[in-house]
Amino acid sequence: MKILGIGAHPDDLEFGCGGTLHKLAAKGHKVHMLVMTHGSVGGDPRVRVAEQERSAAMLGAKLYWGGFEDTGVTLTRELIRTVEQRVDEIEPDLVFVNHAADTHQDHRSVAKAVETAARYAKNLLFYEVPTTMDFNPGVFVDIGAVINSKVALLKCHRSQVYKTRVKNLSIIESAKAAAMFRGYQDRVKYAEGFVPRRLLLDQLIDRK
Repeated sequence: MKILGIGAHPDDLEFGCGGTLHKLAAKGHKVHMLVMTHGSVGGDPRVRVAEQERSAAMLGAKLYWGGFEDTGVTLTRELIRTVEQRVDEIEPDLVFVNHAADTHQDHRSVAKAVETAARYAKNLLFYEVPTTMDFNPGVFVDIGAVINSKVALLKCHRSQVYKTRVKNLSIIESAKAAAMFRGYQDRVKYAEGFVPRRLLLDQLIDRK
């Protein structure tokens, strides 16, 4: 399959679906990552670009940049068209993007743009990040076997590890706690949860 993961900032994808992307890549599926900004508000953009490139290399993923301004992403025709161009080019079987209910304006805009741009995609799943609100997943991926790989992907973003806005809490601890909570909901130790806009189960039924 061809997988397209979309995030507003560097490290969004790793937090929300890094374990799932790792499992898909390990199975031979081609992973593409579209990151809409360089994350310049959260740190030096040159550093954050290099960190995202290391993470993509670890996944064997093809990395694309949207070229938008951090904290200035708005729902415009240009944003939708940027996503549409990648969707048309890649023709993904599965699309991941952050959930639209979020306290960060960039996340809200990107999610809404992807809903429009990927309106013909058969599988569209929303993931969570630390600023997500009202997230009630009904689809889960067991990432127990790859939790260390998810952590390694997050550690690629070294400049962000302690930028959680919570004293003495690292993004690693936050991600593992979220994975354990979602795992408990699905009766496994660690999981990533997703809210489906569309999910075609035939790909699971037809798998040999």
